Amino acid sequence: MISNWKNVPTTTKDALWATLFTFIEDQEKFAINFAEGLLRRCFRNWRSTLNKEYVQKGKNARDDFGRIPPEMWEEFIQQKNMPEAKALSEENTNTHHLGARGYAAKIAKWRREEEAQRRVGLPDLFKGLDECSRNWVLAQISKVTPNDKVKFKHPTKDEIYARLEQLTKAQKKGLFKPNREKDHLIAAIGTAQHSGRVRRISSTLIWGKAFPNNQATYKKHNRYKKNLEEKMREIAKQELIEFFASQQLATRADPTASDGQRQVEPTMLLAHTRFVFSSSTGSIANVRYPVDDIQVDAPCRLVIPYGRKQNKFREVTTGMAVTGHVFLEEPLPEYAWVQVVTVLDESCEIDIPNDEGIEVLDDVMNQYILWHR
Repeated sequence: MISNWKNVPTTTKDALWATLFTFIEDQEKFAINFAEGLLRRCFRNWRSTLNKEYVQKGKNARDDFGRIPPEMWEEFIQQKNMPEAKALSEENTNTHHLGARGYAAKIAKWRREEEAQRRVGLPDLFKGLDECSRNWVLAQISKVTPNDKVKFKHPTKDEIYARLEQLTKAQKKGLFKPNREKDHLIAAIGTAQHSGRVRRISSTLIWGKAFPNNQATYKKHNRYKKNLEEKMREIAKQELIEFFASQQLATRADPTASDGQRQVEPTMLLAHTRFVFSSSTGSIANVRYPVDDIQVDAPCRLVIPYGRKQNKFREVTTGMAVTGHVFLEEPLPEYAWVQVVTVLDESCEIDIPNDEGIEVLDDVMNQYILWHR
């Protein structure tokens, strides 16, 4: 038995590597992205350690990390001693010290410790503080003085804790009323809660789940989405009308065009609205699109909206809008059958995968897909 990895033959290592790192089809890119993200986090944490444990304490990191080139270490010291870097470091004065998993891994442990202290009759140092404020205080490096006062290493945290105590007393007198994300802790710190995260609980938890008792105060955006979708349809319809009008005028004004060319239908635009909304509102029976009136297969361009207002269109492929002679069944409401001819955006996804499960345009060349009218 080989006890040292260095003594394992290279051929065996290569065979193990090939066996362990065999990925399912189309999964290798996700593994690469994860590995790169992990490397970025490790490198960022290592730079932070170098700054805290060596630069700020006046130590030479090359004593422990001999492979760091001298000139690179000197450059790193200069960067961290710049006024801009020091100012940025001073702004971040209320960070927790809980590790990568944050509050989620500690909250249950803190509640068990508090319950154990109550059972043995120990005083509650944070009496009156709500759960969120307790979590924040416990996440900081603090100490208890002989007269049972909580003190922190950084003076700004002492000020925040004092304001928390004042707000607790003010609430008992009816002078302060916490409201959803505007609770004791936010008022004491003095900075607004960022959307998409909840301070002292999680950096990924949304407000709706963090404040379940205030669900009724959140506005639903269903009506806004519906109105926006109708507006987008009107914009797309107007764009199509203007395009067809310009094509017809150009054909009529061209003296070299034959009568047959003048009768050919202009290239149609089929707008893909998948990127505007996550769900469909169904077919609109009284709305007709140019593709509904074709009698023969006609060339078309497939476009998707983009921009902040989603009122601009980008062409992703060209194709042929086909009539019912190809498929016996009617297409889904709001969709039309299109044969893909050329692809301009290989990564563009389609709303409805084909029978083979293909979801991107690059893989459906010369095949039929359903595209939004």
